[in-house]
Amino acid sequence: MSSKRSLAAGLPLILGLALVAALAAQTQQTKVKVIDEITLPVLRSVLGTPMDDASGISDFSHGDNGEIIIAYHYYDVDRDNYETDFASEIAPRIQNLYAKFKNLDRVRFEIVTNNPAAPPLWKPFSQFTMDRQTLEKLHWTWFVVRDILDQVLKNEK
Repeated sequence: MSSKRSLAAGLPLILGLALVAALAAQTQQTKVKVIDEITLPVLRSVLGTPMDDASGISDFSHGDNGEIIIAYHYYDVDRDNYETDFASEIAPRIQNLYAKFKNLDRVRFEIVTNNPAAPPLWKPFSQFTMDRQTLEKLHWTWFVVRDILDQVLKNEK
């Protein structure tokens, strides 16, 4: 009789654990599906299309564990306050990116910038990684700009 009670008491726990595992697997599949559906035109609609005189995403790829790697061309007209201007430009674009893709978590940005003084036109500038948790902690625009600026300065090439 006691073994029947033990089984009856443990059954809801086993069913609960199975439900949690199934939901976690479904969430992971949804994230992968959403990330797999990201296209260059959609990313450009959020982050811009690069031109000789305009910033934007030149390419992207899928990294490990659902990470997206974005190659971004940053164009600055005056080349004064370069890092601050970049952070101010990219911060709202990153916020829009995360707003558009609710299951997007980790994005690595590889930034090149214009160099009109000497060829090649584009030279390495910086790279940094942003994740949803950090962005949500920095939900005010100025804090996002400040965090990106810190990352750029820390990782500037």
